[in-house]
Amino acid sequence: MSTPATGSASDDAVSVAPVDDLHTRPENTHLTLYLVAFALFVGLAVWGLVAFNQDKRSEQANRMATELALRFSAAGLAPLDIDATARVLGTDGGAVCADPAAALNEATLDQQIVSGAAGPGIRPIIAARNLVVGERLVLEVYCPEHLADFDATIDDLKLTDEG
Repeated sequence: MSTPATGSASDDAVSVAPVDDLHTRPENTHLTLYLVAFALFVGLAVWGLVAFNQDKRSEQANRMATELALRFSAAGLAPLDIDATARVLGTDGGAVCADPAAALNEATLDQQIVSGAAGPGIRPIIAARNLVVGERLVLEVYCPEHLADFDATIDDLKLTDEG
């Protein structure tokens, strides 16, 4: 038996891969890349301006935090870290001033004025008035318009001046 010839004329031809047309493309094919780079540049510029303006706002926050720290010292409370206070409360008082007489804030305050036990042993106590002095000072500095609501909430609590 004879084997057929494995080499034919079509098998001997060199196969050519598709030609890359990189050098024949028009120059504007990089337009998408340029637009993305431009958008990134503009975004970074806007972020820089916002960060710069936020730094100005933090100067006001530092002034308010300093005032609060002075009031804490005058009231005989523990000293505050001014930088941390400025970050947490900002210029508007943060969560403290959002709605100080809200049910959740009132429940949190009530939860803090308990015996310290957990579960069935938890019970309310007659707490020292200085436990609420700090929050009142924050309200005086950051949002004095909420003081009346806060005072009405505090008036319902049994507090003692001893402590």
